[in-house]
Amino acid sequence: MNCYDYVNFKGIKSISEDLLLNILESNFKLFLDWSFLQIGAWFDAKIVNDTTIYGNLNPPAKLLLTDDPSYELGQVWQGIRKDWIWENGIIHCDNSPINISGCYINSTYNPYVENQNYSIDYPNGRLIFENAQPQNSDISLNYSYRYVQVHRSADSPWFNKIQYPSLDNSNPDIKKLDSGDWFIDAEHRIQLPAIVIESSPRSRSRPYELGNNNLWIEQEISFYVLAENKNDRNKLLDILRLQQDLTINLYDTNKLAQDDNYPLKYNGDKKSNSLMYPDIASQYFWRKCLIKSVDLFELEAFSPTLFLGLAKATLEVISH
Repeated sequence: MNCYDYVNFKGIKSISEDLLLNILESNFKLFLDWSFLQIGAWFDAKIVNDTTIYGNLNPPAKLLLTDDPSYELGQVWQGIRKDWIWENGIIHCDNSPINISGCYINSTYNPYVENQNYSIDYPNGRLIFENAQPQNSDISLNYSYRYVQVHRSADSPWFNKIQYPSLDNSNPDIKKLDSGDWFIDAEHRIQLPAIVIESSPRSRSRPYELGNNNLWIEQEISFYVLAENKNDRNKLLDILRLQQDLTINLYDTNKLAQDDNYPLKYNGDKKSNSLMYPDIASQYFWRKCLIKSVDLFELEAFSPTLFLGLAKATLEVISH
């Protein structure tokens, strides 16, 4: 033992390290994203015969011009639905999400080539072109988007706007009707149904065993459910409640970042040979986590078209 250990923090080497609360949020974000895909929670946006309950004026496969101040006007085009699926190896009822292979610009196919022509921002559901496209371009592509969007509360921008009806791309609160581009960009839109994860500053710990400093930690984590109807709200709350007594592998977010092995790049594009969640949880194993209990609560909504719920889970983690 270092003779100066008594004047230093225990269990932390750098202020830049993720600790338990942030690690839990990151882990449950990937866990929920992956697990929802395993039960078929996605929709396909296809160019051919693409219809929605709102008609064919702007189907999901059609991308709209976005005025992002970080780029030249004409570089960024996004779909009505964000959170495009980048994972592979998903099969549910003999169906798989669409693997984006390219886009159509004025009916001409432009294959996707990594680091050339354009990048795909999967979380925000948009294409970012190297060179600005004419503002009257007709740009579309086939893609799949998540039915349930999962957010970390810590990653929320300084403001968000809930978009509902979430498939209505004529919503005047979201789109500039005179120009056709988005009034609020994807980073600031929450589409429903959605789950927001927040690690609560509420926990208790006790010694794990004699002879070492390990702790048996009971940590509370909250899952806020937002939906446009009671059926979706109830379904998501039931899914979360059924995870009681489930044990998952937590992965080490610090080691994953150190190895630069997060599956998505800084711009939201997918890396070559991206690791899937099961591989990350296995190769970067950190701790076991038991979902000890799950309690459900109804929350009062500020709108008659918004249905809220809260699932509070108590987790057990043994610290080293």
